[in-house]
Amino acid sequence: MTRPLTTTRRQRERADRQAAILAAARDVFFEEGIRNATVDAIAARAQVAKGTVYIYFRSKETILATLLLEGLDSLNTRLAQAYEDAAPDPEAQLWALAAAYFQFSRDERDYFRLMMAFDRGQFRESIRRELYETILHRSLDGFHWLVRAVEQGLQEGRFAPGDARQIAGALWASLNGVLVLTCHPLRREMLAQEVTALYQNVQELMLRGLRLAPPAPPSSKEQPHA
Repeated sequence: MTRPLTTTRRQRERADRQAAILAAARDVFFEEGIRNATVDAIAARAQVAKGTVYIYFRSKETILATLLLEGLDSLNTRLAQAYEDAAPDPEAQLWALAAAYFQFSRDERDYFRLMMAFDRGQFRESIRRELYETILHRSLDGFHWLVRAVEQGLQEGRFAPGDARQIAGALWASLNGVLVLTCHPLRREMLAQEVTALYQNVQELMLRGLRLAPPAPPSSKEQPHA
């Protein structure tokens, strides 16, 4: 009768130890950045031996992947809520999704920085294929809301004809570019424009290009005779 209880306790202790290591890793990655974060620093912060870290996580990149999934879950929750709360109008939905992404980049700066920098180097080759695929699919879950709003605009004849996925990708790339570009103080000074205003201007510019222009009125030669 005692064996199940012992097993349960060990599982709980293992889960607690893993959570403690991940919490330490979160602090190290957020403070030091991806390049400077080390397993030694994580072990020291968690107050465990370096070998103990490897019992729970195969590598530094595996820890990073776990943190990325945390950030993606937070972002996807915001995007889903923004889409659901927006008026059933494609432009309103796109504005809401863009605002949610911007707010995530402000509220969760550390996760945002990790998400922007994680795929430099040999990240994909350093983790299990299944874990990489999970990150990819979780990323696509968030992108799905953008595609869905564009598809609605196309179906309603609100947007000029095109491929919804390509359009959504261009929109996301433009907005993401603003956020990444303005992370650098020198570039912010070069642009001489407040980040929020620049972000909204890019969004409006993209939407202006998406809107289907109304048909031109007939010329005087084409006007019907009374």
